[in-house]
Amino acid sequence: MTTTSPEVVPSPWKDGLVPMVHCPGCHGLYRDVHRPCPVCQRQMQPDAVPELNGCVDAPRYTLPGAAPYTIFVLLDLMRNEWERPLTVTNGMSGRVSQRLIIVILFWTVFEVLMERFFEAAFADDPENKELRRTPNIGQRLDRVYRDRWGKTFWDDLADIGYPEVARHLQTVQHRRNAFIHGDAEAIDEALVTATVANLLDVQLAWIALFNKRCTGKQNKIPAWAFKPKS
Repeated sequence: MTTTSPEVVPSPWKDGLVPMVHCPGCHGLYRDVHRPCPVCQRQMQPDAVPELNGCVDAPRYTLPGAAPYTIFVLLDLMRNEWERPLTVTNGMSGRVSQRLIIVILFWTVFEVLMERFFEAAFADDPENKELRRTPNIGQRLDRVYRDRWGKTFWDDLADIGYPEVARHLQTVQHRRNAFIHGDAEAIDEALVTATVANLLDVQLAWIALFNKRCTGKQNKIPAWAFKPKS
């Protein structure tokens, strides 16, 4: 767990999902292990760890985090790419960002998180027929989401206070799809910079939405331990 002083600018690499706690009671995700879960008010209890001399060391919290290891790997790859020096190259136009892979990696992070989200949200539906029929992320964010909760994913994000995140994600989705379909200049340096700038808020928005839609299920699927069904 980490804490951030008011003078320290939050890091998108470390202050989003990484320090989160997963509540075993309701499935909620939150920051401070010393406080009750904001969803179900469950209070985490520390472990008493005996030392070799027979004394009991200070209590420690041994808990899983809020996301699978895949997320941390992807975030680390994004950070490495963001921090590496730019190079002089003749192989890419100046209109194409040398760091465009950051946007591709970011959308992969988002799809991994949303796969966990939908599996957890539909956990009490043993067959998940609608989910199985609709593997496409775009259709899930629109039609599947609207059928389940009466609004799109984008509208739900706006309703919980993240309209800018919704707009950024829609921009990334559109520009990433354009890149995949042949528009090499769709991912420019401005989009790369905006993606890094919004990375922390995207993570926090996902957590807020996860707590709203995926908690209180009889069948709890921890986001960090999810294994996709065939």
